[in-house]
Amino acid sequence: MSNNTTYNIRIDSRIRKEADALYKGMGMSLSSAVNLFLTQSVIQRRLPIDNVIAEPLGEPPAEDEYNSFESWEQAKEWLNA
Repeated sequence: MSNNTTYNIRIDSRIRKEADALYKGMGMSLSSAVNLFLTQSVIQRRLPIDNVIAEPLGEPPAEDEYNSFESWEQAKEWLNA
């Protein structure tokens, strides 16, 4: 008997597409990434996000603009710019 359950969530279609590509590049599915995030949340009893931005990074992107990265290193460079 499986301990898995199905849970439906709403995700912006562009974010889902980019997240799918990101996690595929890391060798995992979006489902696995969500399970990892939730597992770490339960273990740590908090949001498992360490890089909290204390100051705004300037103007937020337009609602229909999202950055697309080919690697985690590109994303980190963009965040640190």
